[in-house]
Amino acid sequence: MKISLTKLITASIIAAAFSLTTQAAPIDLNTWTQEGPLGNGNWTVSGPGDSVYQSINGNPTYFVSPESFINKEFNGSFIQNGSAGYWDNDYVGFVFGYNGLDDYYLFDWKQGNQGAAKEGFGLYKISAGTKNFWDHTGTGITTLATNQSTTNGWVDNTLYDFSLGYTDTAITISLDGDIFNNETVIDVAGLTNSAGRFGFYNYSQQAVTYSGFEEDTCQVNCGVGVAEPASIMVLGLGLIGIAVFRRRKVL
Repeated sequence: MKISLTKLITASIIAAAFSLTTQAAPIDLNTWTQEGPLGNGNWTVSGPGDSVYQSINGNPTYFVSPESFINKEFNGSFIQNGSAGYWDNDYVGFVFGYNGLDDYYLFDWKQGNQGAAKEGFGLYKISAGTKNFWDHTGTGITTLATNQSTTNGWVDNTLYDFSLGYTDTAITISLDGDIFNNETVIDVAGLTNSAGRFGFYNYSQQAVTYSGFEEDTCQVNCGVGVAEPASIMVLGLGLIGIAVFRRRKVL
């Protein structure tokens, strides 16, 4: 059976576009576990496993996946429920490349200035050594990027969409919500990264909900350079045109 070149190209385009738009997979938080001293946090997962609520105002606490990841993108949302009477202005955030309490990346975000702890967010590499998470000092904390100002803190009762791209060599983080309009707020390249677990982080901050998280192969904002479906379709239409033109010349 003969298959025309035009039909073959068309089928390939559809398959490629379909694969780029169907790879995202919801994350089931029922399979995750708390890390760090158990008294530091209380992580309660919703029945379907699509959200988790942290209710203790204490020392650093983590809630992380059982699997390790590299060359992946994570997307989801978080909110602090200040309207329920749980006020504070401390740290919410994420960990990734997590291989124990002495080996991971930390993105944390503080709502307001408080002594040496500054309003805003930063990216840090955590390793063995002394660690002061309040002001990010110590031999086990390396600062990779910060964006701290008196107008850069998170806001109560505001839903933020979050995206993390984590590859062998780069980390990109974007935020959407309040003053952020789907902005890339962290972009660090030239790294040597390894696979690790992904999770959520709170320090001295309660009433935080993380929800709707998905894991995907890095496509956008990950430093991988994979073409978007629209680009593939344009290229494919051009190839179909070439194929038709050549067929007519032969005829």
